[in-house]
Amino acid sequence: MLLLRHSSLALLVLAPFAVPAPHATAQGKPSGKTKEASAPNPGDRVETLDALGLTLRIPAAFGELVPLEDKEKNVQIQAGWHAKLGPSKLDVLLFALPEPEFTFEEPEDVSEFLLEDFREQHDASFAFAQTKLVNGAFGYAPYASIALGPVRGADGATIQGSYAVLAGLLEKHGYSLEIHAEPALDAASEKVVLEFLEKGVTYKGPTRNASWTDAEVQERWAKDAPPDLVKKLEKPVRTKHYVFLSNTGASKQMGDAMEAAYAVIQKTYPFPEVAGRRLMPVFLFRNEEEYHAFYAKAFETTVAEAAQSKGVAARDFYATYYDAPQDPVHIHEMTHQIFANRLRLGGGGSWFQEGVAEYICTRASDRTDAANAVKKERHTKLAEFVKIPSLLGSAQDDKKGDDAAASGYAQAALLIEFLRESKWSKAKFLDWVHAIGLTPDNNLVAIERATKATLGVDLAELEAKWVEYCKKERK
Repeated sequence: MLLLRHSSLALLVLAPFAVPAPHATAQGKPSGKTKEASAPNPGDRVETLDALGLTLRIPAAFGELVPLEDKEKNVQIQAGWHAKLGPSKLDVLLFALPEPEFTFEEPEDVSEFLLEDFREQHDASFAFAQTKLVNGAFGYAPYASIALGPVRGADGATIQGSYAVLAGLLEKHGYSLEIHAEPALDAASEKVVLEFLEKGVTYKGPTRNASWTDAEVQERWAKDAPPDLVKKLEKPVRTKHYVFLSNTGASKQMGDAMEAAYAVIQKTYPFPEVAGRRLMPVFLFRNEEEYHAFYAKAFETTVAEAAQSKGVAARDFYATYYDAPQDPVHIHEMTHQIFANRLRLGGGGSWFQEGVAEYICTRASDRTDAANAVKKERHTKLAEFVKIPSLLGSAQDDKKGDDAAASGYAQAALLIEFLRESKWSKAKFLDWVHAIGLTPDNNLVAIERATKATLGVDLAELEAKWVEYCKKERK
């Protein structure tokens, strides 16, 4: 998860011809088709930024390009123009976000940082309406993230503009090509903007090794492993989607089990494979004591607290110890890792994140008590449920403890079951998953908006249909 430091400079979006201030500092950290260059149109403008290895081909449809004035520039903006497309005035801006001030591992990290930055400085409920990954010569990572969303006014309802971004990764920078439009792009203009972002950027320079070099594995292990295990790293094991950093010889067996689970997750929540994505790291330890020592170090907590965990997904990694590869905890935590690092749907809140993970690691019979509670309408109502910061944390504050946690997790999984399996919603389920996963955590306005946009109902209407499903289908 990217951590943000607030900037005193506002991100100005809606006022045309007003350039956004520098992005706040970050720390911590598709289509699947290769980009095809389209034939240049007469009047297209080519801009080369040798320092970054980037070339832009700006569409003739943008009309006259007016370069930014000196007073509109800042240290992050490498190039920028005012333009016009259809009825919309545009600001076209190329930002370079350098290390070590910013730390990005993937192009999606850049777009997620921009999303959080926008929310903090402008609209807490903002969400991209469209996202996709595209392969091609976009940078050190051979793919980029494209996103576009509507910008609302102070009333939270009126759409006043559009925000579109291409996010990429260079060897020493993250970068973003951003388009701020007011009024909102019409359908024809939106098509032009998205085609520009997908086909109008070319990179020449070095590219990375997506499979991790042995030196990178050793460096990561030395950084994150407990001190007494630093010199006990086994030879790295790489599978199709994972790289194992381990002090046990069981990585191959664990890798086979995790690849099988990966296929189940991908079938349940489909996503395309994108060439050039880094293998996801797995820290695998010989026994639970070593894993607990890792957990305590990684999360700056006590070994006693770590002892409550059998596996954990956080940031880009999954960590566990070798015991029972088929234990449901693995596919549960792997779902978290995949939602964060492949689907890139880390939002919604605990109810959503635990729901998608718990659904995939449980059977329908495990959710019977939750279904009975919904039938009798004794469950936590959705308008309150989606605002709970942590299902586990709220249970720890509850006198019933583990029972409260179990019921919260089961209710969350049951909601996913209903939406994925009921005749009413299954055709729209994946649209809902993507929309919710892009909303800010626990933001009722954004969650309600995403539900209405994808399912055609508000939360109260959704709840009524959920109760009906449990009464008819969960006998």
